[in-house]
Amino acid sequence: MTADPARGEGLRSFVTQRPVAVLMLFIAAVVFGWFSYQRLPLTLMPELSYPTLTVRTEYPGAAPEEVENDISRPVEEALGVISGLRKISSVSRAELSDVVLEFSWDTKISDATQSVLERLDLVFLPAEAKRPLILHFDPSLDPIMELSLSGQGQRFQGKEGLRRVRRLADLYVKRVLEPIKGVAAVKVKGGLEEEIQILLDENALRRSGISIQQVIDRLAQENINVAGGTIQEGRTEYLVRTVNEYESLQQIEETIITEIDGRQVRIQDLGRVEFSNKDREITTHTDGSESVQIEIYKEADANIVALAKRVKARVGRLDLQAERRRVENVSAADGKQPREKGGRQGRGKRETIALAQQIYRDEGAVLKVVADRSVFIESSIREVRNTAILGGLLAVLVLYLFLREFKSTAIIAASIPISLLVTFAPMHLLGVSLNIMSLGGLALGIGMLVDSSIVVLESVHRCRQEGDALVPAAIRGTQEVRSAVWASTLTSIAVFFPMVFVEGVAGQAFGDLGLAVVCSLLASAAVALYLIPMLASREGLALKSASEGKSELLHFHALSSFLDVYRNAHGRRRILLLVTVLPAVYFVIRLVFGLAVEIVGKILLLLFLAVSSILLRVLWPLLSWLLRTLLIPLRMVADAALGFLQRSYPRTLRWALSHQGWMLLLVLATLGLTALMAQSLDSELLPEVHQGEFTVEVALPFAALYQRPSHA
Repeated sequence: MTADPARGEGLRSFVTQRPVAVLMLFIAAVVFGWFSYQRLPLTLMPELSYPTLTVRTEYPGAAPEEVENDISRPVEEALGVISGLRKISSVSRAELSDVVLEFSWDTKISDATQSVLERLDLVFLPAEAKRPLILHFDPSLDPIMELSLSGQGQRFQGKEGLRRVRRLADLYVKRVLEPIKGVAAVKVKGGLEEEIQILLDENALRRSGISIQQVIDRLAQENINVAGGTIQEGRTEYLVRTVNEYESLQQIEETIITEIDGRQVRIQDLGRVEFSNKDREITTHTDGSESVQIEIYKEADANIVALAKRVKARVGRLDLQAERRRVENVSAADGKQPREKGGRQGRGKRETIALAQQIYRDEGAVLKVVADRSVFIESSIREVRNTAILGGLLAVLVLYLFLREFKSTAIIAASIPISLLVTFAPMHLLGVSLNIMSLGGLALGIGMLVDSSIVVLESVHRCRQEGDALVPAAIRGTQEVRSAVWASTLTSIAVFFPMVFVEGVAGQAFGDLGLAVVCSLLASAAVALYLIPMLASREGLALKSASEGKSELLHFHALSSFLDVYRNAHGRRRILLLVTVLPAVYFVIRLVFGLAVEIVGKILLLLFLAVSSILLRVLWPLLSWLLRTLLIPLRMVADAALGFLQRSYPRTLRWALSHQGWMLLLVLATLGLTALMAQSLDSELLPEVHQGEFTVEVALPFAALYQRPSHA
């Protein structure tokens, strides 16, 4: 019998003839996508890098005019010839010079920084000027977390208490947080930073004729720690250092400045030496009391969310009420337990407790997280992700209301998560992070995936109505719309893919969206043209009978294969097979390994069959009844809406065709109204982001800073 090509009989396709191979390929792609999804970094927005550099130079004691003539102008002249430079400007203030360099968007900041360093080496600056610093503005360099450390009790009162809490933050908390993976730097602000001050008496200096610079020079000469070369003794080489650093205030006081008339003049003769603190530049408060602020900065390639989780896990959460009850219980039990035993228990617990609890128990200080950028990022990403999932569920529901067929709806419902997981693998290879832009692109891809899948399923359904069998209908239906699906996909790719090549902040912001849309479209096209035809060509699962299933479970293929090899070997070959060590060991290992794999597989199969049987017998009827109960009202509403559209659309179409002038006026009025509304829209690069926080900034007039209060 000759096959009729018009009916699709006799057609062959790898997709329908090798369903297991196709399924394994997509499962492998899904597994790779799942692992890639777990490794994708979570960020609020794509990484934005502005092509600007600032050369900052400090010139102590110089006026703005001197800074401009001695610093800003020479630096501008040296850096004005760098390639890729679009604009150069400078700001000269008292003791400070800022030269701002703006480069074109296609300039690599690393290359520009190297060029700036090379040109700065050729600039001759005054000896009093400090070494220029190159600053690169990057929004990702802001601190990702802020911690607060405040003290409680008498030991943290007054200036000594502020010095103590600052010392605790610098010497302990900072050193514990810096080794955490992903932490680039930990900066401490607030409190009182310790320093040793030498307060000289003006009258004593005038009587002795000693200047302040002489005192500074003598202190620098006495407080040294410099390399002294090397000494080689035999095959051993020793490094020599000259170490003469101050170890106490008394040593500083006894430092000899000079000798006048045979009398040695020491520091203690000219003033006094005392422990004090640096001038305060910032004051921080937490919950109404003074505290120390600890800022945590991330490395360039670190994930903010993962880093914040590691930091919070190390810091822990402090429950003041529980800690106070613990202190009371320990105090009450001190008289009942030996001190040595309690100390060992305390040391054992100290190794496992969190940093905040440990600091509170040892010092009575409270350490807690007061600002965390990862919370807003996680909530934003979660909202976008939930919206995308809800959109997919609504798409499946609408398809069911229109198609009225469970199999077609189930195929599309299964293809949506598969295409999304497949998309994550190329996104990870391309360096795309999970942010609002990329998730928005994935949401667009979900809608386009449904379009391609509907086209393929509708074509297969039409071929079935024309009389084709199930498999030929899946093949012919896919072949007839394959070119249309690819044309639609490539058209959308041609719209979104050029976003990757846009320069500037817009290209950096929308590049992830374009890549996410392109990857999701390619994945959706592959799913629509290969996975959906395979699923549409399947009738279902053919279950074996009870006797066949029992015999299959009791049959072990590894043992049968081993016995077949032994039976088929005759004469000398059988003797060599049993005597020769290498073949015997190989067949024994293959037998043991094969039996182990088959036993484990059969056990897992039995468990799966048992669970599936319970679900099918108990939960499936309940779930079916629940779905029917919930979908009946929706189907009634959908039927009413479709019936209304079917009745009203022909009348509306006939009126539009008979009143062409009115339709033209209506279209023109709509375009004019759209143009007026578009002009009233505000324009900005990125939308405003509300993080649920308030920042109050108060600026006082300059005169008010020095105005003294009047007393009645």
